[in-house]
Amino acid sequence: MTANQIDTGKGRASGAVRRRLRTPLVTVGLTFLLLTLVLGLAALVAWQAYRSALTTAEARAQSSAQIVAAHVEWMMTASDQALRRIDSALGGHPVRPTADEISDITGAVGDLPPGFRFSVYDETGRLRMSSDPQAAIFSVADTPYFRELKDGRFLVISAEPKSNDENQPFFIVARRMSRGDAFYGIASIAIPNTRMEFLWRSLNFGADSSVAIIGNDGWLVARHPNVPQAIDYSDSPLFKNFLSTRSEGVYLAGRSPVDGQVRIVGYSRVLGWPLVATTGIALDQALAPFYGSLNTGLALGLPLVLLLAGGSFWVARLLRDDMMRRHELEEALERNRFLLREIHHRVKNNLQTVASLVRLQPLPAAAREDMGRRITAMVAVHEQIYRSDQFDKVQASGYIERLVQDIAVGYRRPVEIQTSLAPLSVSRDQAIPLGLIVNEVVTNAFKHAFKEDREGRLTVVLDEPEPNKGRLVIRDDGPGRQEQTGRGGMGSSLIEGFAHQIGGTYSYDNDGGTVFSMVFPLR
Repeated sequence: MTANQIDTGKGRASGAVRRRLRTPLVTVGLTFLLLTLVLGLAALVAWQAYRSALTTAEARAQSSAQIVAAHVEWMMTASDQALRRIDSALGGHPVRPTADEISDITGAVGDLPPGFRFSVYDETGRLRMSSDPQAAIFSVADTPYFRELKDGRFLVISAEPKSNDENQPFFIVARRMSRGDAFYGIASIAIPNTRMEFLWRSLNFGADSSVAIIGNDGWLVARHPNVPQAIDYSDSPLFKNFLSTRSEGVYLAGRSPVDGQVRIVGYSRVLGWPLVATTGIALDQALAPFYGSLNTGLALGLPLVLLLAGGSFWVARLLRDDMMRRHELEEALERNRFLLREIHHRVKNNLQTVASLVRLQPLPAAAREDMGRRITAMVAVHEQIYRSDQFDKVQASGYIERLVQDIAVGYRRPVEIQTSLAPLSVSRDQAIPLGLIVNEVVTNAFKHAFKEDREGRLTVVLDEPEPNKGRLVIRDDGPGRQEQTGRGGMGSSLIEGFAHQIGGTYSYDNDGGTVFSMVFPLR
């Protein structure tokens, strides 16, 4: 056996081992890909849930702002109508209401919502009448809204939250009262902040939500939760970016200057009034359902992902260990194959040596040639085994083809060789007896059917007439086989012994020549 053949066998084994050793890496890679797909899908689902929570909160903020705007419109309309009735009830003289006028005013504003308080001030700003019987007599002459009305404005909505005590803030809606060009005083209605609190509670957006009314000039008019100081929103995104293009909408506001909360703000202009209604939902509150679902998903999914990852690495480790054991077994198997190839190679060389020694012996030429051919048949089996790397079976077709051709070459007779050999495999123990039978029968044909350089035809057929049964047929077109009366020669004895050895049965017939037929089991 050559070094190239040995290296080729080792190369095939090491290549197979390398392919198998890639299995753990492929497993880890597929697991990583699966984890990536799962995490990607989870991230996509989480992103969609996040966007859904934001979209839901935005829709709620915008619709609630429209509701608040409608409520504020109703409050302002009711207050304006009440102020008109007060002005009408006072008649055409300066604000010095008589008992009858007070009765008329009280009746005119009797349908104001609970908590609304009206007041009447004369041209100097002094209180002349109030629906609050405990109201102290004081002057509003120094207030901004009184000065604006005195200077000619018709209606003013106070931008500064007002309170008649520490627990009840309110804001003012005031109307100028005049007769011709003469300024007679003002009438005002104080709207308590409880109305904003009522709206805030009805929306149920959470403790960190807010409801507010803002004037068109950007100053805060009313808010819940209440703030103790006036706030100017004219530089906020609401006035700079949104109200200039749309009368209602929603946006994500930055941190509030009041309490630092980040809110989703819905806004809507109050129809017919210089006011904007806003509602704010705290971002944390809006995303609370998303965070709840996310925490639940993480609590359930993260252990599964970790389990999958750990299981995959554990399986990869098992596969790696298994591949290493397979590698060791493959190397051991390849060593055994090499040893078997080497054994058959050495047997073949030894048989060839024996054949050479036989040719040197002082034996009759015919006996020497017969023995040489028999040894050559055995050599061919061993050569077929180590060349094909199949140590438990032999491809009979190629083996028989070579034997027949070698015998024909040795006799150098003008004989046409026809073969029809099915690709049947026989066991290693059957190969040598089968080859020796072929050798004996074909040699006898060349000796007796084609002697004296007679032309002829030799046909060799190998097939499988039924499952697990092989059939060998060797036919010549010679004069036929002579009937034997006594014991046959060595060739006949060998054929009989070898046929028995492989479990076959054979027969000779004369049919336009000698026909040898043998049926044997395929093991």
